Amino acid sequence: MHIVTLFIWFILYSIIGWIYETIFCSIKKLSWDNRGMLIGPYCPIYGVGAVLDVLLCSSLPNGRSVFFACMLGSAVLEYVTSYATERMFHAVWWDYSRLPFNIHGRICLSCSLGFGFAGLIVLYGLHPFVSRLTAPIPHELQELAALVFMAVFAADCALTADSLAQINTKLEAAVQAIDSQIAEKYSHFIENTRQNLSEGIDSLKEKISLEEYRERRTKEEVRKTLSDLNWVQTRLMRTSISFPRTAYSEMGSRVKHALSFGHKKKKQNESSPDETISDKQERN
Repeated sequence: MHIVTLFIWFILYSIIGWIYETIFCSIKKLSWDNRGMLIGPYCPIYGVGAVLDVLLCSSLPNGRSVFFACMLGSAVLEYVTSYATERMFHAVWWDYSRLPFNIHGRICLSCSLGFGFAGLIVLYGLHPFVSRLTAPIPHELQELAALVFMAVFAADCALTADSLAQINTKLEAAVQAIDSQIAEKYSHFIENTRQNLSEGIDSLKEKISLEEYRERRTKEEVRKTLSDLNWVQTRLMRTSISFPRTAYSEMGSRVKHALSFGHKKKKQNESSPDETISDKQERN
């Protein structure tokens, strides 16, 4: 089996995986959910899993062995992919922590069982059609298509990696800016308290206001971070990405929430163009 054909299968199954993920998650959320860690309409983990399914499971004696091989193989693939992407980008795209029988939130029993059944569907249902689709294509044309796909895919991977690095830098900088200003304000509060202990009530009020000040500064940094995001970074932040084991995990969640809220607010405004200025002022 030629490597060019395998790569074309990888791209096709990655697109099919993206379509499945997007439809399933959009129905689950009752709103559009553009899945995948890359910009293009494909989920590489599905492409890798499907191609490995075809290569390694075609010679297995029956469907039961295919099911267990796909179930165990998908668990290994998911865990390794989750661990590797988190180490490289400090980000995760799926978290099964709330589901029973999970391991570090990276894999869980129910999803592995689902991928076991998916392996049967791919091997006995989808792949005969995909192989018949690609078989008549001349090898030279397959090579040309593979080169085009590879160029687009490589550019997408490079752009996504660069965008993720910039997102991490911006979120970390926002948290450091807040912490620095909070530390400066708290030092000022301590100094004032030492100099004038008789004004204990005023000092207490100032101490309480630190939390309000942090919240105000956080909102300012969220707005600043949003304004600094380009289209690619905004698209990535609108996926299921999160930064659970970083110092800027909360900041990432706040930025994602602000993006989601802004999108919903924009849709509401578009659906009610006759809203008066006074109505908007009252809501704000």
